Amino acid sequence: MRFWIRSVTGILLVGIALAAARLAPAQMPPAQAPTIISGSDVGFRVDATATRQRGKLAGIWVVRVNGEWVEPEPVPAPKHITMR
Repeated sequence: MRFWIRSVTGILLVGIALAAARLAPAQMPPAQAPTIISGSDVGFRVDATATRQRGKLAGIWVVRVNGEWVEPEPVPAPKHITMR
């Protein structure tokens, strides 16, 4: 009889754990698209977390390429050669 009670209790606990794991993602807020303040091809992607922490607008410059906003990569600046 004790084996039967332990088996039923174990099955119930596993079922509750599986139900909780299935429902846990439903509690998360949906992911929001980043806010981009933009012109036609150049924009500024606002970093909400850094903006809240610093108390002023923070983010990254972005450009539109084929309809997608991407971060430009810095290019090394040319150095002027001087002869002395």
